[in-house]
Amino acid sequence: MRYEIDPTTFAISIYEDGKDVPFWYQPDYPNTDKFDSYEEAKEWALSAIQSYDVDFEFYPKDGKNLEPRKKPTKQEILESKVRQLGLSIDDLKEALGL
Repeated sequence: MRYEIDPTTFAISIYEDGKDVPFWYQPDYPNTDKFDSYEEAKEWALSAIQSYDVDFEFYPKDGKNLEPRKKPTKQEILESKVRQLGLSIDDLKEALGL
């Protein structure tokens, strides 16, 4: 992946390698806080790209002075999917004979 930053607005465009059209355009932080500098936008862009690594535990920051949100664990994702089915983990274990 690569990124470009508009030198005037600090808007970020993130591209897949070999592609000319960005798959992610980020004009501001997700909560609409503005990027105040090229360096601030660059830091966000690098963290956004890093967030695609399955071994990296965080999403990019939602706004200024906020901590990055932690990605859900595989266990949390599984539990969420089970709840979406209207089951509890105990229900699932019982259905599987565990």
